[in-house]
Amino acid sequence: MGLYSHLTTEQLTARRDSYLAAIDARLTGPTQASHSTDGVGARSVQFNADTTQLRRAIDDINAELAQRSGQAVRKPIYLV
Repeated sequence: MGLYSHLTTEQLTARRDSYLAAIDARLTGPTQASHSTDGVGARSVQFNADTTQLRRAIDDINAELAQRSGQAVRKPIYLV
């Protein structure tokens, strides 16, 4: 039983597509823009490039879809 096992396949693909759109918006859209008010014209734009949680959710959805299609789900092997 995976994290997304309660959702249908169509719901999973729709959620994955929305997460991919969110990653695209997060990487390309500015989160903050400012300019200088003293007349110099200096401008600053900051982008939010932290997509770790979204990528993890997409990986979980892909693993659930792979398991439903009968593919073996491989997880990383950690050596301690």
